[in-house]
Amino acid sequence: MTVKISRNAARKLRGNEEPLTAEKASEIMASDMRSVAQNELIEIDEELLMTLREVFGDTGLIEDEAKLRELIKQRKIIYRNFIKSGHASLAMGNALLSLDASLNEEQRDRLKGSSEKILPFGDTVASMLRSVARFVQAGKVPEEQLPASYSAAYVLTSMTDTELEAAKSNGLIRPEVGRPRLLKFRKEFREQAKADDTGKGGVIDIEKLVSQRTRLNSRRRKISAEYFALSRDVREISQVLAKLQKRPG
Repeated sequence: MTVKISRNAARKLRGNEEPLTAEKASEIMASDMRSVAQNELIEIDEELLMTLREVFGDTGLIEDEAKLRELIKQRKIIYRNFIKSGHASLAMGNALLSLDASLNEEQRDRLKGSSEKILPFGDTVASMLRSVARFVQAGKVPEEQLPASYSAAYVLTSMTDTELEAAKSNGLIRPEVGRPRLLKFRKEFREQAKADDTGKGGVIDIEKLVSQRTRLNSRRRKISAEYFALSRDVREISQVLAKLQKRPG
């Protein structure tokens, strides 16, 4: 049987000063295979390995190949089923939309008012599922990229097209991205957009300015009319006083 080993292991085999027994050679090759397996793991998902080092770095887990492999294995199982749950949520949303289409307005209102009596969730969850289904049907985000959590996917439905594009550019439109991360991104994006607008002097609302000018002109005309009326009254009073003051005492 042919066994592939790394160059490092080959050097160890060649440069070993001790008598190279079959047992020793097997030990070196077994150690090398473990090293290659771990390197392949790092190559598969470097970002995940960095996260694991951050979380478990001082616990010895990263150096324990058996535990590391078990963590990766079970994570894949959880991830696979998590993705399935996302597809299930979308399927429920599509089913709700189909059901709505088959009912008249009164019947739809009755269903929404008594969702928890008929469905396994209340109207709040049902509304979120419907929104996500409409969102995907509109082609905003492909089903395979939709966050698996319906509450995370629902956050996307409240984003503008500009915000969605920015989220995509930042790698946030993925099944594993959760609601808190999307909410944080949306909040920071809107705050930055607001700051940018303020720095540019803000967006000019023409309709608002025209309305304000109309109000000011109306007020100016009113004030002008009052001014002329007051001026007339002052002149008339002045004339009366002048006549009275000319009369002999």
